[in-house]
Amino acid sequence: MPLYQSQIESLEHLQYVANIVGGFNQERYLAALMGRKNLTNEQLTRMRLELSDISNRMENEYINLTEFGKTFNEQFTTHFNECFSSAMTLLGKVRTGFGKLVQFYKQFAPNDKDTRRLAVHCNTKLDLYSRSPMAAEAYSTPLFDVSAFSPEVKELYETLSKFMVIMDNCFQVCQDILEEEQQIRDNPEACLELYAKFKDEHRRLIKDMINSIRLDSCDFYEENNAAIFLRNHSEDELQFSQKGFHNLSVSATTALASKEIVEESLRGEFSKEELFLFNENEKPKIRRIRYIITHFDEYLPKDFKRKKIPSTYVACFMWWCEPKEDLGFVNYFSSTYTQANGRHQPPSNPAVNRAKRTNWETIPEFNNLINTWKNVEFS
Repeated sequence: MPLYQSQIESLEHLQYVANIVGGFNQERYLAALMGRKNLTNEQLTRMRLELSDISNRMENEYINLTEFGKTFNEQFTTHFNECFSSAMTLLGKVRTGFGKLVQFYKQFAPNDKDTRRLAVHCNTKLDLYSRSPMAAEAYSTPLFDVSAFSPEVKELYETLSKFMVIMDNCFQVCQDILEEEQQIRDNPEACLELYAKFKDEHRRLIKDMINSIRLDSCDFYEENNAAIFLRNHSEDELQFSQKGFHNLSVSATTALASKEIVEESLRGEFSKEELFLFNENEKPKIRRIRYIITHFDEYLPKDFKRKKIPSTYVACFMWWCEPKEDLGFVNYFSSTYTQANGRHQPPSNPAVNRAKRTNWETIPEFNNLINTWKNVEFS
């Protein structure tokens, strides 16, 4: 088992390592060098030349990272989500520099029997960044500055300083991207918007093949697809989008989008919720119900000024609609009415339940409403 843990898989760990890199200074460098007194000037020169070459290549990697970051959070999913954390994905864009950074810290980290015994005792890899003298919180302050040492020591320090500045810039870009990612993840509406965009783009790609896609394919079984499993076990599309943002593979999300697009095509204008609540062979009535809900303010008393719609009105309407599930109907009424920019607040499910009765037609006010609903004209 490797002695040290050096991978970065979270924003918090990235910030931790970024602080270490940003805290690099001459004293830490010399303290680490003093722990390796057997290094020759030739070895120091070789290290400097390697670092110099990598620093030059890092300029290009930094540009690639910056360009990649401009679109990373505009995508609901990427080809890296299935195998890597976002932090690892971003650092993969600067793998030359990050690999050298890890190698450099390991070069000065303890590798003696006591250290290995500690790793075995803890049964885990040790944190590289807290144990390397180049980064450790505690280190021996050198008595002299770099000018007291050989030219090779000074030249290596100058090259290493340049390298650390470039790495610090790369870490800052990664932090900015990951912080933006977290802000999006904390906003379910933003996540839903990105999934809708992904789905719309995929719809354009498969629009000519919708009729040939078979929903009974094993590719659409939830046990074979993480995205479909997550969607089936989420309360709604909003919750799914928030949980799925940058956590699902492109292939899994594409399969889910394909499944939903075909289902939507089969349903036509009707939502899954509508076909669940009402009889599928009564589609004209479903259209009437939807129209009435979106114009429900027109059926309230002319002098109505209360904040909430009376629960009796919704209870009567539910009785007339004959849904398969009362709770589902109240939720459907609330969401449809709200999306239509209704002026009032829909009643709660408990309030509608308390208002339920079976003799609405014996009450003149509601008998008139029922007759209006039966004969409403809509296009």
